[in-house]
Amino acid sequence: AYPRVAWQLLRQRWTTVSAPTKPREYGERVLLRAFQARDREQLLADFEIRDVPRFFWQGNAAGRAALVTARSPGLAARLQQCGDDVLAHRFDLLGSGSTELGASIPWRCDFKSGHTWPCQHFTRLNLVDLDAGFDVKVPWELSRFHHAITLGQCFALTGESRYATEFMAQLQDWWVDNPCGFGPNWANAMEVAIRAVNLIWAYELMRTAPQLDNQLSLAFLKSLFQHGRFIARNLEAGWPGSNHFVADLCGLIWLGIYLRPAPEANRWLRTGLRLLARELRTQVYADGADYEASSSYHLLVTEMVLWTCAYCQLNEISMPAIVRERLAGMLTVIVGLLRPDGEMPLFGDCDSGRWLALESDTERLRTGQDARGLLAVGAVFFDRDDWLAAAAIPELKPERCETVIWAFGEQAAASIERPLQNECRSAVFPDAGWHVLRVDDGYMAVNASENGAGGWGLHAHNDALSFELVAEQRAFIVDPGSYAYTGDYRARNVFRATAAHNTVQVDAHEMNRIPERDLFRLSDDIRVRVHQWGSDNTRSWLDAKYVSRAAGREMLYHRRRFEFFREGGYWLLTDYAGYADAGKPSELRAYFHFAALPVELDGLTARTVCADGANLAVFPLSAGTRAVATAELQQGWISPRYGVRERAPVLQYRFSQRESTAIKTVLLLYESEEEFESRRRALQGASH
Repeated sequence: AYPRVAWQLLRQRWTTVSAPTKPREYGERVLLRAFQARDREQLLADFEIRDVPRFFWQGNAAGRAALVTARSPGLAARLQQCGDDVLAHRFDLLGSGSTELGASIPWRCDFKSGHTWPCQHFTRLNLVDLDAGFDVKVPWELSRFHHAITLGQCFALTGESRYATEFMAQLQDWWVDNPCGFGPNWANAMEVAIRAVNLIWAYELMRTAPQLDNQLSLAFLKSLFQHGRFIARNLEAGWPGSNHFVADLCGLIWLGIYLRPAPEANRWLRTGLRLLARELRTQVYADGADYEASSSYHLLVTEMVLWTCAYCQLNEISMPAIVRERLAGMLTVIVGLLRPDGEMPLFGDCDSGRWLALESDTERLRTGQDARGLLAVGAVFFDRDDWLAAAAIPELKPERCETVIWAFGEQAAASIERPLQNECRSAVFPDAGWHVLRVDDGYMAVNASENGAGGWGLHAHNDALSFELVAEQRAFIVDPGSYAYTGDYRARNVFRATAAHNTVQVDAHEMNRIPERDLFRLSDDIRVRVHQWGSDNTRSWLDAKYVSRAAGREMLYHRRRFEFFREGGYWLLTDYAGYADAGKPSELRAYFHFAALPVELDGLTARTVCADGANLAVFPLSAGTRAVATAELQQGWISPRYGVRERAPVLQYRFSQRESTAIKTVLLLYESEEEFESRRRALQGASH
C-alpha cells in the first residue's frame, strides 16, 4: 500500500500548493473546445437532439410519472408535500428536524450548529474541529441535491412550472455561492459525484420545462464538466480504499456517458470502468460483502454500483465481468441480511447515505435507506424473480416498488406483478463474518467479523459476536447504530464501543482499542474464528470466538454459542469470556439493547410488555446464576439514522467469576403470561 499512499499524498500536496486564491473563470471557449463544437448554438443543438446517450426514458418524463402513480396510491400527495417543503426551503437533514432556511439557502452552513465555512479553496478550509461541535456533513447532504429529484418528480407528475423555476433558481444560487473548488461542498470528490448524478436525474425529469432555456442548459453543461474534471483530478485513491473512491469512479462513469462525445468525457468513462473493476475486486469480498464491516455502507456501495451498471447497460457500454459478478454477490448479501420487517441489521456505521433516493417516503424509512426498493431494482436488472420474492414484492407497500418503476418503466411494472413464492433461508457470508439464522417467524443476525478495511477500521464497530433479533415483524434486540461522526466525537466513540452492542465485555476493556480523536480507525486487536455453523431437525446453531490483545499483555477472549431449539421455540446464548490466563478473576458485562419498546425487569428477568403480538423475555438459566452479581435495566440510546437518537431500554447483566464458567441466557418469545410462566419453569428445571 505504500506506493499508493505516497502517490495520493503527493497529489494532495500538489493540489494544496497550486490552489488558486480566487475562483478561475471557466469561459465558454473552454466548453466549446471540450465538446469540439463550433459555437454555442451547435453545442446546444447537439445536446438537445442527441440520441446518445440514452436516459431511462425518452423525451418527456410525464409518462413515467403517470406509470409510477398508477401503481403507488398516494404518491401524488406524498410528492406534493415533499415538493412544498423544498419550495419553502424547509429541510429535515441528518436529525435537524424540519427547518426553514430562508429565502436564500445557506449552502455552506451547518445550520444545525450555525457554523458557516468561508468561500475559500477547499484545501484551505478547516472542515473538522472536534471541539467546536459543527458537522460538515450537513452542508454536504444539502448540496447533494437529493431534493432536486423531488422537484423533478413533482414537475413530471403535474407539469407545474413552479418546480422547474425553483430548480433553476437553486442551481444559479448554488453556482454563485460555490464556485468550482471553493467552499466545503468541493472538499471531496464523493460529494461532487453524488451531486452530479442527482442533478442529471433532476434535469432529465424537467428538461421539457420552458424555464430551462438555452442559457440555463449551457450553464448546466459547464457545471457538469467542472464536476467531471474535479473528480478526475481529486480521486480519493489512497489506502485503505473506501466507499468514497467507489463513488468517485461511479461519478466519472456517469459523467463520462452523459457528456459524450466530448473526448475528455470518454477518458473519464474508461478510467472509471478500469478502476472500478480494480476496487471492487479489493473492496468486495468473494462472498459479496463490502469489506468496510458495515451493512449500511454495503447498501450504499451496492446502490452506487447497481445504478452505474444499469446506466451503462442502457447505453450499451460493456461492464468488466468482475463488476457484474461482485454486484450480483452484493445483492445476494442484501437478500441474506434482509430482516422480516424489510430493514437491514445495523452492523458497523450507518450515515444514511444514498446515491439516488427516488421513493416518495424516504423520510419515513427507519434508516433513510431503502433495502427492498434497491433489491427490486437489482432483481429487474438481473431478471431474478427470487430476489423479488425475497423483498416480498408485490405484497409489500407500493412505495417500495416506486424506484424500480421510475428506472425501468413497463418492464418493471410487468415483473413486480407476477405471483412469487418466497423461501426464507438462513445465510452465511464467511468473509464478512455475517450470519443469519432464520427459523419459523424468528430472525437472528450475528456479526462475527473483524476490523473492516484491511484492519484499519473505517466504519467498523466493536460489535464482534453481537446480534439483532426480530420476530413476527417486530424488532426486539437491535444494534444502537452510529448517531454522529465529527459533530460529536464523544458520542461517536460511545456508539462504536463494545458496551453499545449486544455482546459481552471483559473488565470494561474494549475488544479493539478506540483512538479517542481518530474517528475512523480502530486498533486491529481482535481475531475471530467461527467454530461451527449449521442446523438439523431439532436446532440451529452458530459457535464463534474472538481473542483480543486490547488489554495489553493479557489476552482477552469471548466465545459465544447461539442456538435455537425448535421444540421449545427459544434461543439460548452460551458465553465463555475472560482472560487467557484462566486463573485471573474478571467481571463480565452482558448487554442487550432493546428496540424502543416497553420493558420491565423482575429480578433477573427482563420482558417486553407490548399490548399485542409476541413478547420477548430474557433471563439467565439457573446453572449460570451463581455468578450473577446484578441485573440492571437502564435507559440507553438507539440511533436508527444519522443525527437521530431516541431513548430505548438496555439490559445489563454483571457476572463476577474466578474461573471460566458457562453463562447461559435464554431469549424466549411468547404470546401470553401463562405460556411464559410454564415455559420458563420448564427451562429452569431442565437446566438443573
